[in-house]
Amino acid sequence: MESNKTCQCGAKHTGHICMLKSAGRSEEIAHISDHPTVTCFTCGAEANSADNVCNPMPMG
Repeated sequence: MESNKTCQCGAKHTGHICMLKSAGRSEEIAHISDHPTVTCFTCGAEANSADNVCNPMPMG
């Protein structure tokens, strides 16, 4: 059975790195990921704040 990695965060998704990337907003991504403290369990994106990823987990 294949694992399906999809976001379940709804309306909050618009400020997440995955959506910013698909919109081509690389400058904004650089600003919110210059000192990462969390990583997204779903896609692996690293961000300064848990608010900017779908499924945050602390960086080890």
